[in-house]
This record gives sequence, structure tokens and C-alpha cells, in this order.
Amino acid sequence: MVKKQKNSINYTTNSELSTDARKVIIIVVCVAVLLIAMYFLTTRILEKQNNDTEVTELPIQYDQILAGSSFNQQQEEYLVIYYDATDEYSSLPSLVSSYQSGDHDIKLYSVDLSDVMNAKYLTEGDVVTDNPSSLRVKDPTVLRFRNQEVSEVITDMNEITSLLSE
Repeated sequence: MVKKQKNSINYTTNSELSTDARKVIIIVVCVAVLLIAMYFLTTRILEKQNNDTEVTELPIQYDQILAGSSFNQQQEEYLVIYYDATDEYSSLPSLVSSYQSGDHDIKLYSVDLSDVMNAKYLTEGDVVTDNPSSLRVKDPTVLRFRNQEVSEVITDMNEITSLLSE
């Protein structure tokens, strides 16, 4: 009888081992499948992000300046227009753009008065053009510079429109 008990114990142990081994194999296979799926999922996401974040170089734009640098341009004669570029009811942005893209003898620089850096130069009072630190302009204003000094001030919208339309 002792042998029968050993055989039955061994049989039960073998059965338990095969069941435990089967569970371990199933868990290992599930974990491996999960890891492989995560690998492919992350590589696709990273590839998509790399494609979406391509760097495009923007051309350097020299026509728009800060109001404080109005007196520092290199040309002997040039114009600077001060206006609110965000005003959707104004025709000035399109006039300025067409003037700047055209072939004119006098260079036109633009100053966006809606920019925070230019806000301190905006006034409702008189236009002051003595020097960069005391500069105050209305919306819109065109200043003509000759040898880094203001030679003409235009604040009338009709005059500005005709100047930019030439």
C-alpha cells in the first residue's frame, strides 16, 4: 500500500506541476505580447510626433521694426508707418504689405502699435518726433526720415493712403 500512496502523491504532484507550469507559460506569453504591443504602439506615436514637428525656417523679416529703432535705420531716406496691425477694419495692413513688396525708391518700415513693446509710443495728444526716447505718435502716423532725422509727419488717413498707393 505504501507504493500506491507514493504513486498517487507523485501523480498529484506531476499534475500540479504541469498546471502551475501551464499558468506560468500563459502569464509569460501574455506579458510578452503586451510588451511587444506597447513597443510598436510607442514607436508609431514617436514617429508620428517626429513627422509633425518638422522645423521650418522662417525668413528674417526686416520691414517690421520696433518704434524705438525708427531713428536707427541705415538708409539716407526712409518712411516709417505706425499703425495697429490687428485692426481688422483698416485697409492699412494691405496697403503697407503691397508697398513693401513693390519696387519703390523709398523703403517703408512698419511699426505695429498693438505690440506691447510699442504701446508706450502711442498718444492721443500731439505727435512728438524729437528723438527716440520722447517719440509719441498717433494711430496711424507716417514719418519720413532723412539722415536719421524726421523731415515730415503725416497723420491724415487720406494722405497716408495716397502715399502708400503710389
